[in-house]
Amino acid sequence: MLKFFRKHARGWFMLAVIAIIIIVFVLYFGSDRGAQHAAVIAIVDGRTVSMADFHAEYERTLDMVRQRYGANLTAEMLKQLNLKQKTYDDLINRHVIISKAEDLKVKISDEELRAMIMSIPALQTNGMFDERKYRQMLRYNKASAEDFEALQRVNLMAARIESMVREGIKVSEAEALDLFVLQNQKINLAFVRVSGQDIRQNINPTKEQLESYLSANSAAFRRPEQVKIKYFHFPAEAYAPAAISDSELRDYYNLHKDSYRGKDGKQMSFAEARGLIFKELRASRGTHRAQAEAKKARDVIYQENNFAEYARKNNLPMRQTGFFPIDNPPREFLTVNRFAAELMELKAGEVSRILSADNGYYLVEMVEKKPAYLPPFKEIESEVRKHFVFFERNRLAAQEARLILDRIKAGEPLEKVARAKGLSVHETGFFRPGEPIPKLGANQGDADTLYQLSLASPYPDNPLFINNAYIVFKLKDLSKVDMKDFAAKKEVYERMLLTVKQEEAMRSWLAGNKEALIREKRINIKKQAQDL
Repeated sequence: MLKFFRKHARGWFMLAVIAIIIIVFVLYFGSDRGAQHAAVIAIVDGRTVSMADFHAEYERTLDMVRQRYGANLTAEMLKQLNLKQKTYDDLINRHVIISKAEDLKVKISDEELRAMIMSIPALQTNGMFDERKYRQMLRYNKASAEDFEALQRVNLMAARIESMVREGIKVSEAEALDLFVLQNQKINLAFVRVSGQDIRQNINPTKEQLESYLSANSAAFRRPEQVKIKYFHFPAEAYAPAAISDSELRDYYNLHKDSYRGKDGKQMSFAEARGLIFKELRASRGTHRAQAEAKKARDVIYQENNFAEYARKNNLPMRQTGFFPIDNPPREFLTVNRFAAELMELKAGEVSRILSADNGYYLVEMVEKKPAYLPPFKEIESEVRKHFVFFERNRLAAQEARLILDRIKAGEPLEKVARAKGLSVHETGFFRPGEPIPKLGANQGDADTLYQLSLASPYPDNPLFINNAYIVFKLKDLSKVDMKDFAAKKEVYERMLLTVKQEEAMRSWLAGNKEALIREKRINIKKQAQDL
């Protein structure tokens, strides 16, 4: 069967199979393009992970994200997904798995590989392996059967390793109940707010105090470095193809037809999905071509050191900015990845790396830099005074909140202490920890503090700082746990917790083995994700 697959396959390129193969470790796939080692990211047991591997994987991952979220994908979502770090980790982890599989003598037979490929749902028709779909998939992605089989062999090894790591992990009923309580029990807090505005003390700093404050907090008043740049923009839209053949569109549809459904949930026909497919493929190819043009420009300019001449010869619009603060770039560059960090590294006359944005790519030449500086005290005295008063009021508010908390922890009623301070006691009403706190809002880290409260220990270690105020509170009430509801959902919570514990075990296994391979000098890291 493997020879049969190879006989009917053409071309080469590695398929992004996450949409096809439902295996947890499909995320750890990669590409071993042995001929593309010019820029090396890492070497693992003699296997090279190249920049070409990284960029190919990154673009495929980005394409899958775009297909999944469509028009709902925003620049902020892309930033939160951190695809660059994820792609980097996936490539290295894939090689960790391969190395450990070899150490553990994990072997995948041809029979196992054949059975796995034939069971892929996207390659079946009416439950049977469809050789036509297999050829379509390879042809569309310009993949060879050898490359595809090698990837699936790695996925099977990964699944075998995963099974070994996860084996023996159990979940008790008590653990499931803890998770149920954590997610369902509500709390009610009694609280007082102490803000800088509540501080009635007159704050009138001397010149010496202000100068001392400026000296200790000079970074807050330093005027940032300013830069002037020339740049090329390679918008993906400008490089998107005007036409894509029906055969290509249909091949893409056949591979991803389950992704195209109408509002009623029914699968769309090719004719119905054609417009969406064209839009997705056009955007993807425009992105690839824009990146290729940016790379070509960068390679030529780097060798010839003539930004303007390249623009003239290639009829490429070259733009130039005026001076702007390096930490507050013009609006056009707000979605450019690591823009400020790149500008900080460039000297006058130097050309940047290719910079990606949500609408294409940029290439920048540094024209001139104005260094950061601290204005004389006389010029910013009023600004320093304003900062000092604000800081001092908040310091006093924090001190007051701490005193209140200490007193109620010592046994004094919150209502009595608050009344003596001229403050009002409020109640949040019942809410779940992790949700925004009613009447207060949310602050990072609140949930961890709230989850630790109990009726026996109703006070936090420290006041919370939420919306520019210090919050002193005590746990007043806990909602009852519905044990009948838990009994009905126990198996769901056990499965949920088992998955979490297994995933954590796998992450720990990968991290531990990666560190071990680095210590044994079997992994040689050449570049970190932030350097790519």
